[in-house]
Amino acid sequence: METRANYVLIGAFAAGTVLAAFLFLVWLTGFEGSAETKTYDVIFDGSVAGLSEGGDVRYNGIKIGEVTTIALGADPRLVRTRIEVDERTPVKTDSQARLEFQGITGVAFIEITGGSPNSSDLVAEDDGIPIIVADRSAVQQLITSAPLVLTAANDLLVRIDRLLGENEGQLSAVVRDVETLSGTAASNHDEIDVTLKNLAVASQQIVEMTSKMNRAMGDIQGAAKSYGDLAEDARGLVAETRPALEQLSNSSVPEIDRLLRDTRRMVSSVDRLVIELERDPAEFLLGEDPAEYGN
Repeated sequence: METRANYVLIGAFAAGTVLAAFLFLVWLTGFEGSAETKTYDVIFDGSVAGLSEGGDVRYNGIKIGEVTTIALGADPRLVRTRIEVDERTPVKTDSQARLEFQGITGVAFIEITGGSPNSSDLVAEDDGIPIIVADRSAVQQLITSAPLVLTAANDLLVRIDRLLGENEGQLSAVVRDVETLSGTAASNHDEIDVTLKNLAVASQQIVEMTSKMNRAMGDIQGAAKSYGDLAEDARGLVAETRPALEQLSNSSVPEIDRLLRDTRRMVSSVDRLVIELERDPAEFLLGEDPAEYGN
């Protein structure tokens, strides 16, 4: 009985181990039982290098299915990729698909980004398979444009080589001139140092002169402000004294006019007196002809 019981325990343990391993494999492979899928065709314009059958299909970074077939389309420039995804995936009419890579040199996968919530679900025309036209990813654009870039770079190098070959003599002359200039600068090192020191001194003097000019401008501005204040005071003084001056002028002008007329008459009389005195002083002083001596 004891031996039989041991066999039963060993068998149960082995069966449990196998069942646990099976469940682990189911979990590891993402098995979802009888989950339904939907089929879509993704059309790529250009290379799908790195993508293979069985590759991942992701929706906003979440794995939702896999690639089933990869084939050329009716147009040899196009690649038709058929995918199967979880039927619960909200693929809309404005959803976008593109080829992405895990890292720089990783495995390629198809990335689908969701459309707007108000958009309708993507359905097929004429009961066929719905089609998603893929956009070019940054990596695809780089791969496509790489040959063009290399061709342009090669053309540029050829042109540079041709230009250098055609102007080799001139370039040699330029190099010789540079060497001569370097030699001249080396032989006149002391003079260059003196010149640089003089420039430094001149720069310092210019700075000092600029400072003095700034101070002078400040003084000039202060004086201008003072003159402005003085002119304002003078205008105020004139405004204050103007009524008194006008009253003085109105009362004194007639008297001054009479004084001037009397002065002019007096000057005229003096002039006549001086003329008579100069013409005949004796007659002017005695009033008559003088008697002759001895009569």
